Amino acid sequence: MSRPKLYIFAISHYCEKARWALDYLGIGHEVHYLPPGPHRMTAKRLGARRSSLPILVADGQTVQGSAAIVDWADARASTESRCLTPDDGREECLQIEKRLDRVAGVHTRRYYYSEAMVDHPRMVRPIFTRDLSWPQKLLVRGTWGVVRKLMIQGMDLGAEQGQESRRIVEGELEWLDGLLSDGRRFLVGGQFSRADIAAASLFAPLAAPKQHPTYASLQLPPNLAADLVGWQERPSVNWVREVYDQYRLT
Repeated sequence: MSRPKLYIFAISHYCEKARWALDYLGIGHEVHYLPPGPHRMTAKRLGARRSSLPILVADGQTVQGSAAIVDWADARASTESRCLTPDDGREECLQIEKRLDRVAGVHTRRYYYSEAMVDHPRMVRPIFTRDLSWPQKLLVRGTWGVVRKLMIQGMDLGAEQGQESRRIVEGELEWLDGLLSDGRRFLVGGQFSRADIAAASLFAPLAAPKQHPTYASLQLPPNLAADLVGWQERPSVNWVREVYDQYRLT
């Protein structure tokens, strides 16, 4: 069988979630970074139903979306001692992941892009061109104005929208603080699970853990950077860093 191929954006926290699951479960794979905009053609060529990343191609299958990729990886883990979807607390685990995907992930992204993409797009472009070939980098530079406009429209970005997402993100941090207030090490039961990977990866832009391949060196726009200073000692943000310290080893 050919080696699984994972197609991602370097900046995407959903892509980080999928990549982390594959790494943790010991599933070897090739990472392919795609340029924004032209990635739509690649997604179509791969047979994906939507243009969003991540996309995994393996065993003649095209698997799209971080949660679906975690499902795929769990079913093919190389060792029985590791599983990201525990039998005990399975539904709670999946419900926490679903909430994080639909709320924290969406609004952390919108919160960041509403300032970065609208007011400081030059901060964003280098991340999107990371690890691309030179022809791909030139393509991003040449189409950046169009890509930026489409992202602003598609994600409903702007100052007011950014503040709305900021309030939602802060509420989700409070929710996670509450879960952790009983001293638990993991979000569900007694083992590391997909709920932990979802929470840590989707909140990673706020914690900038040193193990993250992108966020450790991500340049933040000024208002967002100032907001994050006030959140650095939250239990949830400290927990994200601890999870990266202990479990993001690859």
